[in-house]
Amino acid sequence: MKTPRRLAIGLAVAVALVLTFGRPVTWVQAALVMWDVAAGGAPTLWQEVTDPPREYPTRWESGEGDLYLPAGGVRAAMVLVPGAAVLGRDEPRLQALARTFARAGFAVLVPELPEVRQLTLSRADGERVAGALRQLHKWQPDAPLGVAAISYAVGPAIIAALEADLTPRIAFLVGIGGYHDITAAIRFMTTGSFRPMGDSRELRREPNAYGRWAFLHANAGRLDNAADARLLQEIAQRRFRDAEADIAPLAASLGAQGRAVLAVVDNRDPDLVPALIAALPERVRREIDGLNLALYDLSKLRGRLILVHGRSDPMVPYSESQSLAASASGAHVSLFLIDDIGHVEFNAVNAANAWTMWRAIVVLLGERR
Repeated sequence: MKTPRRLAIGLAVAVALVLTFGRPVTWVQAALVMWDVAAGGAPTLWQEVTDPPREYPTRWESGEGDLYLPAGGVRAAMVLVPGAAVLGRDEPRLQALARTFARAGFAVLVPELPEVRQLTLSRADGERVAGALRQLHKWQPDAPLGVAAISYAVGPAIIAALEADLTPRIAFLVGIGGYHDITAAIRFMTTGSFRPMGDSRELRREPNAYGRWAFLHANAGRLDNAADARLLQEIAQRRFRDAEADIAPLAASLGAQGRAVLAVVDNRDPDLVPALIAALPERVRREIDGLNLALYDLSKLRGRLILVHGRSDPMVPYSESQSLAASASGAHVSLFLIDDIGHVEFNAVNAANAWTMWRAIVVLLGERR
């Protein structure tokens, strides 16, 4: 019997059980939502049994974005924060995700993050997410308020949730493939080394090289030396296009600041990472510290914290979500470590991971009124 058929039979049995026990409507919806997320915008049964959301660009005093409203009543309000991608809120899979949850009764606001489009990641993204949360709460004051963030965006989302006026209002926070300690994340990104919680061993995995060159590109503009900034951006662009591109002539022309940044991404020794970060130019270190959740008091977080992470993630190790869960002692934490999804690749639903993914979606749908 082929795996898709076994999976279909298993889901059919699960549906029959939930119609008899528990919360059948939510559980069936979670299964349909899971497959709709995996489809990434392709036609699904979820789209057949729900009305399409209303969607339009919108502006407010401190920002702009896209608003997705359910055809029926609003049951929850969620700011959906895009990860580090040049398409930002226009990324098709992100738009499909917003539509999926709008069909489930969420008013979804996807903010514009200009720096993200340029891969220039900044503490200012947290302020923009906070502004989007305040605005969405004004539009939907009676709906449970939450934020969902992908990859890098988990940092700005949590920083926003720690704002004094927002912390008591936020009912749920979803982090997908996120980080806690930037030093540990850089350590993995450059050397592949990480330490899962409860495991004394240091594990290694080949990281996705995209992360190294994204780091280089993100910090190039923070150098005082404009020539070094241009050279680093060119190095990053060449390696984005060709992982084996020759960058030696460009690297040889770098000044002290540019060499310090390049040294971080060239390093393969885990023990050298803290010293190399300490040697970075001051503006670069300041931005890194501003986004480093390990420097924030996460015990102030309240409500439900739903963390989802792939065990084989080649960009951010799953140990970072473990660490994030342990630090949020004041929140109701649900941590889901999922096999075979890489770095937020939810199209990889299979018989081995569908149960865990389904449970994560059940918890999120449970936050609706």
